[in-house]
Amino acid sequence: MKRLSIIMMCVAAMVFASCGSTGSTSVDSAAKTSGRNTANAIITLYNSYRNTGTVSLSNPTDLTAALMLATGYSNMRSNKGNTQYYKAFASGMVAAGSGLITSANVDNIINTMNNLTGLNVNASTVSNSVGTATAIVQLLQALGTPAAN
Repeated sequence: MKRLSIIMMCVAAMVFASCGSTGSTSVDSAAKTSGRNTANAIITLYNSYRNTGTVSLSNPTDLTAALMLATGYSNMRSNKGNTQYYKAFASGMVAAGSGLITSANVDNIINTMNNLTGLNVNASTVSNSVGTATAIVQLLQALGTPAAN
């Protein structure tokens, strides 16, 4: 009986260990994906801002990118303080950054994003669009002044 208890405790410990590592991998993967999507949205908005000097939420491409950015913002804010999530999110942003988001500026971009209040947007109600557009422009300015056309 004692041997069975020891075996069961070992099996339980292995199950715990495997679940813990799978959860960690799952968090890393979700954070990297969110970081990549957020970077893609920022780049799309930055290119629009660079080409037209503004971000227009009446433009479907800009609106979609704004919603993706807002989703990344929500994901990052809900995991604020989780260093593992932060590192994976930043890694995803740099991976998709196309040279615009780099390891040198990713912390500044994430900090700027986390300090903005106008990114509270959801897909069902796009309210506060002026605040959202202003917040997006502030975020894009963290990347630097756009080159003249």
